[in-house]
Amino acid sequence: MSYDVVVIGSGVVGLFVAYELAQYEVRVLVIDRNPEPGFGVSKGHAGVIHVVQPPFNSLRSKLAIEGNRYYDDVAGRLHVRLHRLSTLLVAKNLGHLIALPAVWLVLRWVYGRHGFKVGIVGPGSLRRIEPNVRGLGAVRVDGYGVINPFELVSQLYHFCRLNGVEFLLNTEVRGVEVSEDEVVVITDKGRYKARYLINAAGLYSADVARMIGDDYRLEFGKGTMLVFWGEQTRNIVAPLQIIPNPKTKGGAIIPTVFGTTIWGPTLSTSDREDRSVSEEDVRVLTEKFGGLLRVRDYVLIKAYTGVRPIPEGDDFIITYSRRSRRVIHLVGIESPGLTAAPAIARRVVSMLRDAGLELRVRGGVREVEPMVLTRDRIKSGKDVSDGEVVCPCLGVTRADIREAIRRGARTLDGVIFRTGLGMGICQGMCLGRAIKVISEELGIVPIELRKSGGDSWLVTR
Repeated sequence: MSYDVVVIGSGVVGLFVAYELAQYEVRVLVIDRNPEPGFGVSKGHAGVIHVVQPPFNSLRSKLAIEGNRYYDDVAGRLHVRLHRLSTLLVAKNLGHLIALPAVWLVLRWVYGRHGFKVGIVGPGSLRRIEPNVRGLGAVRVDGYGVINPFELVSQLYHFCRLNGVEFLLNTEVRGVEVSEDEVVVITDKGRYKARYLINAAGLYSADVARMIGDDYRLEFGKGTMLVFWGEQTRNIVAPLQIIPNPKTKGGAIIPTVFGTTIWGPTLSTSDREDRSVSEEDVRVLTEKFGGLLRVRDYVLIKAYTGVRPIPEGDDFIITYSRRSRRVIHLVGIESPGLTAAPAIARRVVSMLRDAGLELRVRGGVREVEPMVLTRDRIKSGKDVSDGEVVCPCLGVTRADIREAIRRGARTLDGVIFRTGLGMGICQGMCLGRAIKVISEELGIVPIELRKSGGDSWLVTR
C-alpha cells in the first residue's frame, strides 16, 4: 500500500499534522500503537493553552506563541470548547511582592510585543478578580485558554477521517526502511510505502528515530494532577516562583471547561509506562497550592498522571532525518506541546513542501459537525430521543454513547472522553451499567470491552 505521507503517532501533534495535510490532495496514513487516537501523551495533561513558556528564546516558547494564535479559529472550525482567561502569578509574601515589578517588566517586554497584555494587580483588585485567592498582589497575563482536550482529539480525528485520511490503530511499528525514492514502514499488520514519513510517536519517538539510524535520548517526566469538583477560581492561578520547585513543572490552579478545578502537575523522572499516583505527589500539590485559597473544603474527586518525553537540551526537536529529507522527526514534544501543536503542524507542512512534496489545495473539504450530547439538546429545547440515562451525574444517555461509537470510540475511555461519562462527582458509580450499554452498542460481550486497549480488561465473566 502506497501513500504520500505516513504519520506515526495519533496524539494531538500527529492529528494536527494529518489535519493540515487533509487540506491538500495527498494520500495520508496515520499509524498508532494505541486502539484510539490521543491515548499517549495527549491523554494526561490539563488542557491549558499557554502564553508564558521559559526559556523565552527556545523553539517551544516561539511555537507556543504562534500556536496560541491559531486556537480560536481551530476551536471554532472543529466546534471544540475553548475558554479564554488570564493567568495570575500571585505574590504570597513580601519578597514576592518586591519582585513583582521586575517580573512584570520582563514578561511585558517578551510577550507584550506579541500582543499579549501583561499587567500588575494590586491586593484590592486581586480580591475583586479572584475573591477566593489569598495574595498581596499579582502579575496578570492575558491570552491563556483552557480547552476540552478530549473533544479536540475526537474532532480532529473525525475531520481527518471525513477528508480521506486513513488510520491504522492498534498497530505496532517494528522497523523503517529508507531509500532514495521512498520510505517503507514495517508493522505487525504489514508493510506500508510512503514518499515521506513524519515521526510524531511521542514517548516512542526516539525509538522510531533509531530504527532509521538517528540517535536521540529521552527522559520521561511524570506529572500528577488533582481534580476537584466545582470551580475554585475564575482564572488560572499560580504562586509566583523566584526559584523554581524541581518537583513541579510550574503548575497552577486551573479551572476547566467541565466546571471542575485541576491542581498541578508535579514533575518527577519516571518510566514511560508509569502512571501511578503516590502520597508524595498529593502532598507536594497540597503544599504548593492549598495556601493560595481562602476556602479549601473542596471535594477531591480524582487524581491522575500523565507522562511526557523530555529531550536532551530540554527543547522541541523538529528536524529532517540525517539520512534523508523524506523523514521528519518530532522528538521531545512535551509541554506546551498542546499549545504549539497547530504551529508544529504548519511547520511540518512547510518542511514537506521544501523536501519536494507537491501540495495542491483540496477542493470540497468536508467540515465536521459538533458532537451535540443529550444534555446540550435539552438546554436548547430540542426534542430528545432515546433518552435512557446511563450516567445520572452528567446526563449521558444511550444515544450519546451511540454517537461516541459512531465517531470512533472502541473502548470505555473512548466513550468517556467523548461524552464525559463517569466524570461527575461520583466518579463512576454508573460504570457497571455503562459497560453493559457500550458492549451492546459495539455488538460485543462485556468481557471483550477494554478500558483503554491491551490487557486493560473490565470484567472477567
